[in-house]
Amino acid sequence: MHSPGELRARHRGPIITSDDDGFDVARATFNGMIERHPQLIVRPLDLADVVTAVLFAREAGLPVAIRGGGHGVAGHCIGDGSLVVDLRLMRHVAVDPELRTATCGGGALWEDLDPACQRHGLATPGGTFGDTGVAGLTLGGGIGHLTSSYGLTLDNLLRATVVAADGTVLSASENENAELFWALRGGGGNFGVVVEFTFQLHPVGLLLGGKLDYRLEDAMTVLPVWRDVMANAPDSLASFAQIYRDAVTGEGIVNASIAWFGEEDAGREAIRELTHGLSPVRNTLHPMYYSELQDIYLRMPFGLRHYWSGRFLGELSDELLANTSKQFLDGEISGGVLFEPLHGAAKRIASDATAFAGREANWNATFINVWTEPEDDERYIETARTYSRSLDPWKIGGGYLNYASEVSADGLETEFGAERFGRLRAVKRQYDPSNVFRFNHNISPD
Repeated sequence: MHSPGELRARHRGPIITSDDDGFDVARATFNGMIERHPQLIVRPLDLADVVTAVLFAREAGLPVAIRGGGHGVAGHCIGDGSLVVDLRLMRHVAVDPELRTATCGGGALWEDLDPACQRHGLATPGGTFGDTGVAGLTLGGGIGHLTSSYGLTLDNLLRATVVAADGTVLSASENENAELFWALRGGGGNFGVVVEFTFQLHPVGLLLGGKLDYRLEDAMTVLPVWRDVMANAPDSLASFAQIYRDAVTGEGIVNASIAWFGEEDAGREAIRELTHGLSPVRNTLHPMYYSELQDIYLRMPFGLRHYWSGRFLGELSDELLANTSKQFLDGEISGGVLFEPLHGAAKRIASDATAFAGREANWNATFINVWTEPEDDERYIETARTYSRSLDPWKIGGGYLNYASEVSADGLETEFGAERFGRLRAVKRQYDPSNVFRFNHNISPD
């Protein structure tokens, strides 16, 4: 079984080759900079199809790339010369409101999972965009509006069904294949095709949410105040700050998302310094449900050019915030910087409980550059890299791999730390000794 024709006899989902009209569309990713050519793309209908595809790849000597939502900025869901297991047809969701659990397919997006849970007044921590894939976000971490209340996305993973490199179907949880389960929670797609996820759900009802926008000229005042509010924030307050300047218009803004899970008046009091001590030019805060909160950021279409780079940080010092503000105020750079606090429930989980590298940090800072023209690639990439390097005096470990276009020059051992990386390599050697799943922030078994 080495030809697509032979595979079609056993694989019921679509199979797309370079001879098919839809091949170029099928291999496109979120990041328009990514230009990769797989051997073929399969879209399984179910677990049996995934097993068939992985076994075919093994017999044909093809490496395997895995596409969940396709939203990753590094474009790992497509690999040159690979067989792509594209899970976009496996988006089923089943909610058990009594057990407060939800199970979804490996191709599910958050806009599939969140509404199904919210119908029962429940949710699990996800990202901040509904069109993001559940799989990639979970396997790399999962920072979002519910992180301070209930932990990272991966902290709420109860069980995963995995197709390993030899086609074996495994269940991974605290009680089954526990070391694989540990590695999946932070080690990315290195260990197999995760075809199903089961999450713990939590009650999430009416909340206070929205955004506060400020003039770019006020950045040096706004960002330190926001930092101080979040440095002492209770679990019930989540907020992310951004500073941004548009490359075309030169216009810029500072904003802060707000999510308060509690009584409205108490929430408004908790952020009083942001609304009364400062002067937002736009305040969209109002009572809303979680599904609306997940749409407060405008979605970016697939096909734009992206380069993202950042660091986990121990502190957001006055010097760091002043340097960041000055660069945008002076008009030296365009693009944006996203600041995310790491506090509350996610910080109370032991750093070695999962493979996620970042619990020791208090903040995450990421330079996000997005543009359209290929001739601007070098300039925009270097801008993001330069800013990221400027964070080194305050960094803890590496960066948040879910946001990373590429790993640091020192490699994944720096990103994960030596002990955690050694443990991940041992799991890789056990479940994927030939590095079949190599299109990721790759943990080589060698």
